[in-house]
Amino acid sequence: MAIGIVVREDYLRKLSGYKDQTGLVKVITGMRRCGKSTLMRQYRERLLEGGIDEDRVVYIDMSSKANGHLRGEDSFYDHLISRASDSRTYFLLDEIQNVTGWERVVVSLLVDVDADIYITGSNAYMLSTELSTYLTGRSVPISMLPLSFGEFMELNGLSDEGAAFDEYLSIGSMPIVRSDMPKDDALEIVSATRSDIMVKDIARRKKLTDVSALERVIDYLFSEIGNQISGNSISKQMNIDNKTAESYLQVIRESLMFYQVKRFDLKGKMVLTTPSKYYCTDLGMRNASIGEYTRDLGRSVENLVFLELVRRGYRVHAGKLGDTEIDFVADKGGRREYYQVSLTVLDKDVEKRETGSLREMNDGNKRTILTMDRAGLGAYGGIERVNVIDWLLGR
Repeated sequence: MAIGIVVREDYLRKLSGYKDQTGLVKVITGMRRCGKSTLMRQYRERLLEGGIDEDRVVYIDMSSKANGHLRGEDSFYDHLISRASDSRTYFLLDEIQNVTGWERVVVSLLVDVDADIYITGSNAYMLSTELSTYLTGRSVPISMLPLSFGEFMELNGLSDEGAAFDEYLSIGSMPIVRSDMPKDDALEIVSATRSDIMVKDIARRKKLTDVSALERVIDYLFSEIGNQISGNSISKQMNIDNKTAESYLQVIRESLMFYQVKRFDLKGKMVLTTPSKYYCTDLGMRNASIGEYTRDLGRSVENLVFLELVRRGYRVHAGKLGDTEIDFVADKGGRREYYQVSLTVLDKDVEKRETGSLREMNDGNKRTILTMDRAGLGAYGGIERVNVIDWLLGR
């Protein structure tokens, strides 16, 4: 693979798994600039490589000025119908939120022609509202994240895992940045993306007038990744009322800039509604907002572990076990796993503190502590100690 190109195989497999399920619209969601459009183009190539005739694969990028005349509901529908083949047609509709009435067009396509439909949109709010109204039971989400650590290394042609990890923590995972850029340039790019999200995906859509207050809340979330946060805590910190703070949290989550991780009481076996933990989708964006990661490396690594669990398809909670915590309770396919993240467990006192809750949670499920250590790895009392870089690379 050439430097500067990375094929998003995990997401391509997901899309391929839904191929020819014509009753379902495949909805690719993800934070702005995370690679959705690139994925759509890669999937087009995958379809063509699989033997689908080119005239049966209709890819339209609705962010292009060349397609500006198609942004009305009727013109968009007429154009798509004119492109439909006598046999099944694969419609790949990128940045579809730029079309007025797009949801009605998609529903009509499902009914009027033999269509296998894939769409992308810039944010969760644009999709969630219309999908709930028009496409209930007719759509399946493909949630997309920026680059994994392995993809980051591949895109940048890196082989030194330690140095690559430092870069990944620093400039982040957005496909648009490169490790050979001056760091200031890379962070300026992700900062501009952050501004686009604030203005276009949040303030403009929600008609927010005080963008500066929104920015302060976002910076607060960046500074507090992995800590417990509620609308009330933001209200006190930002000197805004609780209702406003809660509404900001909601629209920020909808932009997919942050993920909310609710706490799970492992003794009471119930999800706790508040407070929750928040993790950012891209650490480069965090560093551009509040400064470099080195002053809280542990929380940055914890953030990466959370994102990788989501990337691998786990449903993730933060574990509460009496007065102690387990960083992540990860559920997938009817099985549960517990993860603790610690930069080191070589010191006996640190080891005792970091693994205590895992030892207490001895219910037969897999228990793992992820660490930057290279020594002392292996199984101890049923708890696996794994180097976090090895784990991120699937080793």
